[in-house]
This record gives sequence, C-alpha cells and structure tokens, in this order.
Amino acid sequence: MKTMKNFKAIMLLFMVSLFSMTLAAQEQKAEEVTVTYSVHLDCKSCVKKVENHFGPMRGIKKVKCSLENQTVELTYSTKRWDNEKIVAEFKKLELDAKPVVQACSTAVQKKPSCCAGH
Repeated sequence: MKTMKNFKAIMLLFMVSLFSMTLAAQEQKAEEVTVTYSVHLDCKSCVKKVENHFGPMRGIKKVKCSLENQTVELTYSTKRWDNEKIVAEFKKLELDAKPVVQACSTAVQKKPSCCAGH
C-alpha cells in the first residue's frame, strides 16, 4: 500500500516536471526572420566573402546575395541574432549594411479627396 502511494507521488512529480519543461522549451523557441540588407557588393568575390562568412554561423539559416540589386537576404534565428549584430558582422568584412524597409504589398492606395464619395 505504501509502495503504491510512493509510486503515485513519483509519477505525479514526473508529470508536473515534464509539463514544466515543455512550457519552458516553448518559451525559449526562437522565431526565424528574413531580412534584406542593402550592401555595396563590387564583384562575385564579395558575394563569396559574404556567403562564406555568414553561411556557417550558428543561427543563420539562409544567405542569398544579389550582386545586381546590391542586397544580401539573411534568414536567421532571433534567439541568437538581431539587426545590430548582423550589421556588426558586415563591418568585420569591411562592408556597410543597412536593413531595407520593404513596402507592404497589400497597401491600399488612397483616392484623391474629390473621389471620396465613389
């Protein structure tokens, strides 16, 4: 009888701790974001330098460079990275980078005031 009570108490404690660990893991889960940076890239060598620098870094999921558009698109974990840290990494490569603010594709165009009624 005493053994059964101990077993139930241990099982209850185990289930509560498992539930707590699950909640803690969900809170620590980081979001992934994709940000485009405006970066002056002179040539394919600059592109390779950026890809080789960011590619193997922990928390960086994707690196996409555009020599034509002078941009670098990075997908990264917000748990490890933010814009400030990314820009600092570009500075290590002697490159200036700024996040590009993209226009919303669902923006509603305003009608002139003369057309407000129709």
